[in-house]
Amino acid sequence: MLELQHPYISVDVHGKYSYGGGQQFSDNPMIRRCGCGIIAANDLLLYLSAWQMQGSVAFFDGLPETRPIPLPAYTTCISRMNQRYFPMIPYAGINGLMLMAGVRRFLQEQQMPYSARWCFSPGSLWQRTEKMLRQDIPVIMSVGPNFPQIWGKRRVRLYIQSGPDSFTPAAGARQHYFTVTGMDEDWLRISSWGRLYYINRQDFEEYIHRYSLSFVSNVLLVERK
Repeated sequence: MLELQHPYISVDVHGKYSYGGGQQFSDNPMIRRCGCGIIAANDLLLYLSAWQMQGSVAFFDGLPETRPIPLPAYTTCISRMNQRYFPMIPYAGINGLMLMAGVRRFLQEQQMPYSARWCFSPGSLWQRTEKMLRQDIPVIMSVGPNFPQIWGKRRVRLYIQSGPDSFTPAAGARQHYFTVTGMDEDWLRISSWGRLYYINRQDFEEYIHRYSLSFVSNVLLVERK
C-alpha cells in the first residue's frame, strides 16, 4: 500500500491513542456536531509542520513535542484554528470553499510553501490522491450530500480490517471530511473521528455517480510550490 512516510497525527485520549484527531474530542458543542472540516485541516497542517517544515510553523509553537499529542493541547489547537482560520456556519460546519480559503490563509500567514485547491476533475481523483501521498502530504477528501435528494440518507461505507485480506463494514459517511493516509488499487486507508477506517474505491465512485456529485465529493489538492 502507498502510504505517508511518517507516523500520522495521534492524540492521547485518556491513555488511548487515536488515529488522527476527532471532533468529539472538543468541548465546543458546535465543533463536536459539525467540526470534521476543522479536524481534517488541522491534522493536514500539523503533519506538514511536523514532518516537512521541521516544526518551524509559528502557529504550533507551544504544542508539546511529545507524541501522541496530549488531549488538552490538541483541543486548544482546534479551538484556535476555529477562531482564527475556520469559523463555522452554525449547525452546518464549513463548506468546501471555506475550508480551502482557511487552508490557503494559514499557508500564506505561516509562510508555508504550498498551494491548495479543490480537484474538480473526476477523472483525476485517484491520480491526484496518489500524487499527494507520494509527496508525503495527507489528502483531505470530502463526501458530499446526496443529490438531487439532498436530505437523502445514502452513505459511503467505512470498513475496519478484520483479517489480512478481509474488511467488515463498520460505519458510514456523507456530508463529511476525512483524511486519506494510504491507498492501493482497491482501498483507501483513512482517518475519521480519530479512528482508522478503510473505504473501497469502487464504493466511493458508485456513491458519487449514483447518489451525489463529483463537485462536492473530491479531494483538496495541496502541492508544494
